[in-house]
Amino acid sequence: MSEADEKPLPELDLRLTEENPDDLYEHAPCGYCSCLPDGTLVKVNQTMLEWLGYAREELVARLCLQQLFTVGGRLHYEMHCAPLLILQGQVREISYSLRRKDGSVLPVLMNAVLRRDTEGNPLLIRVTLFDITDRRKFEQELVRAKEEAEKQQELLQRQNEQLTRINADLDGFVYTASHDLKQPIHNMAGLLAEFKAIATFHDPEADKMIGMFDQALQQILKTIEGLTEVVQRPRELEQAATEAVDLLPFTEEIVRSLQPREVKEVFTLDFSAVPTLRIARTALQSILYNLLSNALKYADPSRPPRIRVSTRLENEVPVLSVQDNGRGINIERHRSQLFQLFRRFHPEVEGVGIGLYLVNRLVAQAGGQIEVESEVGKGTTFHLYLPQ
Repeated sequence: MSEADEKPLPELDLRLTEENPDDLYEHAPCGYCSCLPDGTLVKVNQTMLEWLGYAREELVARLCLQQLFTVGGRLHYEMHCAPLLILQGQVREISYSLRRKDGSVLPVLMNAVLRRDTEGNPLLIRVTLFDITDRRKFEQELVRAKEEAEKQQELLQRQNEQLTRINADLDGFVYTASHDLKQPIHNMAGLLAEFKAIATFHDPEADKMIGMFDQALQQILKTIEGLTEVVQRPRELEQAATEAVDLLPFTEEIVRSLQPREVKEVFTLDFSAVPTLRIARTALQSILYNLLSNALKYADPSRPPRIRVSTRLENEVPVLSVQDNGRGINIERHRSQLFQLFRRFHPEVEGVGIGLYLVNRLVAQAGGQIEVESEVGKGTTFHLYLPQ
């Protein structure tokens, strides 16, 4: 036994036990009353009188308990509560509103017990009433908060539906525009090639200008093809079935399509932590192709490119990472613009600015998200969180 257990308990002040039962009844922290089976009040404690603002002689033998309720409460008491008391002898936690003498309302929670005489006939009803004003206010606040949340949810749903329609309209416009522009641009490219074959220029600047025009046409064609892919690929993937993709052979096939033969040991693949991902195969192909081709395209010319593709589990969520040692991006400056359409951060490198936009859209469509780490002159890492 510890020293604390051996210490004598403090003596109890006997004054705490010298309570007057009548005083306990009259000034209890709840309302007490007794009434006949028909509801006629025969006894009311002082607490209840103070709540209601009545004198005792105004209630006892003059009013029934149900007359103190609001109209709805009175009907409920007579149609439901009183018969239930006769049937089972008690009721618990029934919510009513008492009408004070000044007309104001006091919300209460009522418990009642029926006493019977020796022959089993109803004799007296004992009632306990608890003030639930604060509880009622809290409930009303909850109801208002729920209604406000439902309004906001409805508003968000309408806005989401509107954005969905707008996105569908924009996708349709982009697809139609790119499709309609493609043929005229191809015609212009053909005419230029024919023009170069039959025309003779004496101005030494002519060849340079024709070359610039040809380059501009090719850039327009690449942009149109990119726009078509941005719209068409997500549409295709909406209907594509997910499957378990074995990452190592899948990624090796993409690497073989990208890696120049003369460049060796560029890619390192490590999928030991998560060997497979459940995702639409065409979506993963487009995601990895764009990330890996960008890693090669934006390699730092001062050093050999090194690209690592790996997986890990983070809080039970598979993470696919693509890390390079390329030019890098000023992430603090450009984070908000990183996945915008046509946004480019290295103008000196040929490109359209569609790849990262498409990757982000496909990852979001798969229910995932992307985090990016980058430092200028050191490289960039994309972390793709892909819940299964």
